[in-house]
Amino acid sequence: MSNDTLSKMSEQYQSFLAPVIKANKLSATNLEALVNFQMSSLQSYVDVAMNRMKAAADISDPTSLQMFLTSQAEIISSLNQKVMDDAKALADLTTRFKADFDKLVQDALTTIGK
Repeated sequence: MSNDTLSKMSEQYQSFLAPVIKANKLSATNLEALVNFQMSSLQSYVDVAMNRMKAAADISDPTSLQMFLTSQAEIISSLNQKVMDDAKALADLTTRFKADFDKLVQDALTTIGK
């Protein structure tokens, strides 16, 4: 085999692998974003739960019980909003991921078609 043949095979191999390498990098980036989102969400829910446990532990009389129950209603309302916001953020993430992969596939198909 001549150097030209090996060089051409190497170019073909590289052009074949380029979309796969891009897809792997995109997957890693998207996975990192998803994990960061999940860890952040988890931490905020843990913080709320710990604060509520501490507030429950501070109940010592009917007045503090009433204050705790009132704050529980407020917390439930804010948690409901947080769950809805997190669901929207997750949907936005997945939409962006899909768009990125769709573009990657389209670019790869365009390259192959040349």
